[in-house]
Amino acid sequence: MEAKDRYLAIIVLVFGLVYTLASWNLPRAPVGNPFGPVYFPLGLGVLVSVIGLLMLVQSLRTRQETSRKPSKLSVRMWIAVLFCVGYALVFNRVGFMISTFVFLTSFLLLLNGFKKWLMSLSIALLYTIGVWYLFEKVFLINLP
Repeated sequence: MEAKDRYLAIIVLVFGLVYTLASWNLPRAPVGNPFGPVYFPLGLGVLVSVIGLLMLVQSLRTRQETSRKPSKLSVRMWIAVLFCVGYALVFNRVGFMISTFVFLTSFLLLLNGFKKWLMSLSIALLYTIGVWYLFEKVFLINLP
């Protein structure tokens, strides 16, 4: 991989480590399990750190020829970034259910192609309903 891939891997790894440290320093809950508010952010930080480490290992193990012409992968990457930005912009206006379903469906169609549209729709629908149920009914946290 190119040097910029290594730099990105290092940035992701450092971000994950800083996020993990910041998560560990979150205030503890005064009632119930004191680490309750820390589990999810801490897990997310560890996951991002592991992904950054895997990216770094992969970038050090493989070499790729560079080309001035953008590859299909880099075009998909920028489309995925646009999907994420769009999701963040419409989340509070449209609400969790619609924005998450549309985002996941679009993202999965981008990754899997239109040949697997039924699988992409099914996964997006089940994930959206599952997360909504988990937060609304189990954790008793209202989603937008």
